[in-house]
Amino acid sequence: MAYVRLTKYISRPTRATLRAFVAGLNTLLAFLTVFSAWGGAIDPEVCVLAALMAMMLPGFLVADIVMAVVDLLWWRKALWVLGLSWVVSLPPILDFAPINIGHASLSEEEQERSFKFMTYNILHFWDFRGEVPGLERNATIDEILDTDPDIVSMQESDAIHEWPLWHITSGQIQELAERYPFRVVGLRGQYSVLSKYPFVEDKITVPEDFKDFVPYVTFYRISFKGQVIHLANCHLRSIRLTDSDKSLYEGLFKTLPWAEREVMKQEVQEVKSRLLTKLHSAFLDRKRQAENIRHVIDSVGGNWIVAGDFNDIPSCYAVRTIMGDDMHDAYAEEGHGPTITYHGNRFYFRIDQMLYKGDFRAVDIRRGDNPASDHYPLTATFVMDEQ
Repeated sequence: MAYVRLTKYISRPTRATLRAFVAGLNTLLAFLTVFSAWGGAIDPEVCVLAALMAMMLPGFLVADIVMAVVDLLWWRKALWVLGLSWVVSLPPILDFAPINIGHASLSEEEQERSFKFMTYNILHFWDFRGEVPGLERNATIDEILDTDPDIVSMQESDAIHEWPLWHITSGQIQELAERYPFRVVGLRGQYSVLSKYPFVEDKITVPEDFKDFVPYVTFYRISFKGQVIHLANCHLRSIRLTDSDKSLYEGLFKTLPWAEREVMKQEVQEVKSRLLTKLHSAFLDRKRQAENIRHVIDSVGGNWIVAGDFNDIPSCYAVRTIMGDDMHDAYAEEGHGPTITYHGNRFYFRIDQMLYKGDFRAVDIRRGDNPASDHYPLTATFVMDEQ
């Protein structure tokens, strides 16, 4: 049989009741899926719940799959409701989990017009894992050297110097200096760019974030074989979780004895209150920051890469604002399946983004797997158009 007839031994009235329940559950899940998929299109100043729901899309997709299995076993006709919600939600779903099979090989002529670009929140070259036995070199620097991008755009990078505590060796510093003759380190307290091609800082001013001591973006002009590429190195507003917030959040994943259910209930309420307040503030600040960055892009024009730690998911309101109707998401175009770029504190999201526009295209993008930082890097290969 194609599927098990679970209704065979159930009375007709009971069967009707259960089918009504299944239909209602399918309808609810379909609504939540569509709302979460398109939540990033809604201004968080109008409805902050939509921004929160957008972050929950992966969970609803998993629930949809479980519900689809139940439908197959119980009542196949109910599947059309979920199927319709997936069709309506397809663009944001493909941003979250793109399907791009294989990558075309580049001709020699295309390779001459290509460059590799990496965005990486390096956590100040600290090691997120703590002390690693037997580690002799800084793992984050080795990740950069092993990947060998032509341009590295870094956040949370205030200095590069020999540091025994985090195994930054003089040899690594020399390798970086030899490989990247053009560089700026610790700009505005946290931004660094390493490049094999000449670049200058673009003296573009944007309204400062009055709640931050460092700006949320720095701009550069990179000269690549006679063409100019503008770079916006971003670190948008974070949730600003304290160590206490993180400990409380992580504690929810520990199994508590039944006798402590009341304690767990109180902790859930406390986490909910803290997170919602901070998330709401962060959504609104990122909206303003994204509007400022988009204004610069429109004012300057030309070729652009906007990359960095956005502290928000693909298809969120900030990403949509920066993209407008003329920018591309490199991962959505060339990535395969869902991925995460942040792995700290049990917040598993792709919050590092790489957007671009102009006379070039992405032909490949890969995520690094080195866990030394609390972020994984994204490295894309771009090919300039023929002139």
